Amino acid sequence: MAKLMMDISLDTIDGLEIIAGDFTIVESTPQHQRQLILNDKGDFKQNPDVCAGAFEYLDDEGFSELIRAISVEFTKDGMDVARIQVLPDGVVASDAFYK
Repeated sequence: MAKLMMDISLDTIDGLEIIAGDFTIVESTPQHQRQLILNDKGDFKQNPDVCAGAFEYLDDEGFSELIRAISVEFTKDGMDVARIQVLPDGVVASDAFYK
């Protein structure tokens, strides 16, 4: 059974979402996955060895290394990874949830 991860909601540009003067709390697995995929190693100073850094893989001919990096980061973050794929339009689709 997937564990719900509750966290402060982020808006579309990864800023804090504030509605009526208050933070909003949401199930945040997609937010965590997005941050682990897009951020580079070293972006989070308290834990500099996390994140896949997807933009570093743009020149690769295949996406197998990116998929592996994402899988490793999701697993290190406590997720159970069933499937990760890069769709033809560049979207990363994942079937990964917190244990």
